[in-house]
Amino acid sequence: MQSREFRVFAVLLVILFATTEALLAYNTLYTEGEVMQGLYWMLVWVNLPLLFLAFWKPRVGVWSAFSLGVLLLPWQASENRKWAQIHEEVISMIRYVDDHKKTSGEYPKTLEEFKFQKSWIKEHVSYGTSEGTYRFSYFMDNPGTSYWFDSKSGFGYYPD
Repeated sequence: MQSREFRVFAVLLVILFATTEALLAYNTLYTEGEVMQGLYWMLVWVNLPLLFLAFWKPRVGVWSAFSLGVLLLPWQASENRKWAQIHEEVISMIRYVDDHKKTSGEYPKTLEEFKFQKSWIKEHVSYGTSEGTYRFSYFMDNPGTSYWFDSKSGFGYYPD
């Protein structure tokens, strides 16, 4: 028979995993799109039976929640990091383009002179100008889930 303290610890640990997974599931919409977010949420809901299992079989409940967390948490945490890096780079590009306009009177035609902090991001971003405006389009893993920044309308997002 397991001690009461161990059961409480097991339940709290499962709740911690589930809460962290749920917070990351929210961002899955922005990193992977609607379809993957649905799948991710479905896997997060698997934690509910594990919570009840942790009351009767604490070790099994904790190990099951840990196994599910090992599958979900690192993947989405790395996707959130990648998303933040791309967004940070786009902010730097916006500053670069706006500064170029201030100094030369026009937006740059290309981003050839821009120094990317992360070279892999260059493949994820496109840039263009038109009639006194400019626009960045960018994506993470799948071009179907795209983001953009338009100098007139601001940021936008289109999920898969």
